[in-house]
Amino acid sequence: MTVSVQDFEPALMNQVGPLCARAFDDYPFLAELFPGSSEKRAHVSSAFYIGCVKDSLTHGVVHVTVDNGRLTGLASWLRPGAYPPSLRRQAVYLPTLWAGLRHFPSRARLALQALARLDRYHPPTPPHWYLDVIAVDPAYQGRGLGARLMRAGLELAEQTRAPCFLETAKASNRDWYQGFGFELQRTEPCFDGGPPQWFMWRPSSSSGAGHAESSETPAPRLRSV
Repeated sequence: MTVSVQDFEPALMNQVGPLCARAFDDYPFLAELFPGSSEKRAHVSSAFYIGCVKDSLTHGVVHVTVDNGRLTGLASWLRPGAYPPSLRRQAVYLPTLWAGLRHFPSRARLALQALARLDRYHPPTPPHWYLDVIAVDPAYQGRGLGARLMRAGLELAEQTRAPCFLETAKASNRDWYQGFGFELQRTEPCFDGGPPQWFMWRPSSSSGAGHAESSETPAPRLRSV
């Protein structure tokens, strides 16, 4: 399959939420924080990932893969110096808050706990590229789209000679990221009783973008749910 990676186009915005909800439906962090039906969980995850993409469009870069107008994958990065977000920038996530309170009111305490821990374990320095979201539609996984999206972002990191950071709660994703030069920094659950979360760093001196082609449903972030 020949895939081209391109910059995000505004006309694709209405596909972001549904794509990410499908890609992250079985993601341990979300599935355990917001248990129940996929449809119910999608209300929260869709709102959250739309917020991530909007923030990265202003303060970073968003790469996508598209098949005949259908959004098949995306990678959302915050540029060096863009994290942590200002209070004004965090307002883009208000729809996520409303969706969470509406559909999972009993999980509010754990969601806030997760947000606090994710921020605590995110290194403030040195300035770095932050992989906020990378997702591939389940119908298109296993075709190398995730690897192409990852390489496009890592090329920017190489050009700017900046390190990269991400986190994931899926062991197969952790191993996939290691193939791109990411090193494990720490392992912590982001909420009481939650799955382990792996925090990973790619030094600026890392070379190449790796050769991994599998497990293309990676890391959401949950200031970032």
